[in-house]
Amino acid sequence: MQFTELNAEAQSITIPESIVNVFAQSVRANLEALMLDADMPLTLFENQEYEQVKTYLQASILQMQYLLNNVELLDTLQKK
Repeated sequence: MQFTELNAEAQSITIPESIVNVFAQSVRANLEALMLDADMPLTLFENQEYEQVKTYLQASILQMQYLLNNVELLDTLQKK
């Protein structure tokens, strides 16, 4: 479980909008990369490379968890 509460000093820091925009572009690029690779496990499956399919899917789960955390952070930053 992640610690989600920031200390009071950190909460008062204002992050420039330009940095938030760059972060948003980064999140979008990572989402696009994830979608472009979406057909890879199907190709591996069709070639009966099941171990590689499992490995790919596990890596994709981790990547999606990181992206979810980044989207949640971006949402929080844009609400400030």
